[in-house]
Amino acid sequence: MTTFYHFSRVSSNRKTGPMPVTTTSRDTCPPDCALLGHGCYAEGGPIGWHWKMVDSGKRGMSLEMLCRHIRTIPGQMLWRHNQAGDLPGIGGELDTDALARIVKANRGRRGFTYTHKDIGKRRNLVAIRDANARGFTVNLSADNAAHADTLADSGLPTVVVIPLAAGKVTHTPRGRKIVQCPAENTSRVTCANCGLCYLSKRDYLIGFKAKGRKKLEVDLIARGTP
Repeated sequence: MTTFYHFSRVSSNRKTGPMPVTTTSRDTCPPDCALLGHGCYAEGGPIGWHWKMVDSGKRGMSLEMLCRHIRTIPGQMLWRHNQAGDLPGIGGELDTDALARIVKANRGRRGFTYTHKDIGKRRNLVAIRDANARGFTVNLSADNAAHADTLADSGLPTVVVIPLAAGKVTHTPRGRKIVQCPAENTSRVTCANCGLCYLSKRDYLIGFKAKGRKKLEVDLIARGTP
């Protein structure tokens, strides 16, 4: 199976704003991700259509070419890896060598991303910690607040799906603060001018509400309802 990547120098996505973004083919998504096939925002709309083109290779490029593009991003500029897809590696397996190449290409830049890869595997955990230490922020993605507590115990930056009825500030069962993504509250804020997800040493989690035609299904996951 071949993993494909896509690089957009200036995103047309309203939420991300005009910043560089990438997309990675869905073979990298862990099959046990609760959102895969059950409301993942990237599976529908324009991003979903684009993602299918990347999967097929029609809009795909190699990891080597992706890293070349990353190195052309102006120094200290925010950029988002994977508006769809996960870290390199098929399914739940993390390709640590490929991740290291992305981290190296990001040197002097401010890249950030999210992952559902299993940090219960020590090899994965060590590689993700190393990426964060080297300036490439990898946020662990939690399906609900209780799951977020488990992931955050690792000391790594964590994001979480929050219920549609949640306020701007909520807390996990163990008292960790969850701040709702600012871009969900006002059109004046985008990933390009926010940067919270890039802060790897923050003392709070970032919450995202479901969107798209399956948002009610995702809301059940966020509330921890089977």
